[in-house]
Amino acid sequence: MKNKLLIALVFLMVITTMTQAQHKLIFQTTSELKIDGTSTVSDWTVNASDIKGDLVLLKGFKPKEAGSLYATLTLSFPVEKMESGRGPIMNNKIKSALKSDEHPNVIYNSSENKIIAINDSSFILTSIGIVEVAGVKKPMEVNLNCTYDKKRQTLVMEGEQNLTMSMFQIEKPTAFFGKLQTMDALKVSFKIHANKK
Repeated sequence: MKNKLLIALVFLMVITTMTQAQHKLIFQTTSELKIDGTSTVSDWTVNASDIKGDLVLLKGFKPKEAGSLYATLTLSFPVEKMESGRGPIMNNKIKSALKSDEHPNVIYNSSENKIIAINDSSFILTSIGIVEVAGVKKPMEVNLNCTYDKKRQTLVMEGEQNLTMSMFQIEKPTAFFGKLQTMDALKVSFKIHANKK
């Protein structure tokens, strides 16, 4: 009985220590993400909203230490709230192309994060992980330009990534009886604001 109690106390102490060591930065509502593309008629932009995610640092936040950052990075946003600015017909085409009924969210989960350059409070973070779009999962590596405010404990991450619709087996939307055809190439741009929980 005493041994079981001792094991339980040790386990509780370990969990408490790990929790205290973690440094969690939560994405704020001011975060922005947009997707740019083109078609046979004109360029277009789709804006995401309700972006959720966090950066959890397992050994505290020490951006001065170049190399691996012991952290997990997650990001997601709902397809339902993606806005083309071109009315409900185009918005519905986006939802259909991304199979929002079966796969309501675009999701990114990191498997590795490492700092590759540092300049005072700014640094470049390379995040490697898996992005899931329309139910299709693909590996992705993206560089994030980061600025950390130690006093306010806030982090801003900016970057862009080139993707294609065909990577995720997305059927390219068309309109006007096929006269408007979207091109395969996409550019995802984002600016994420994160604060300590």
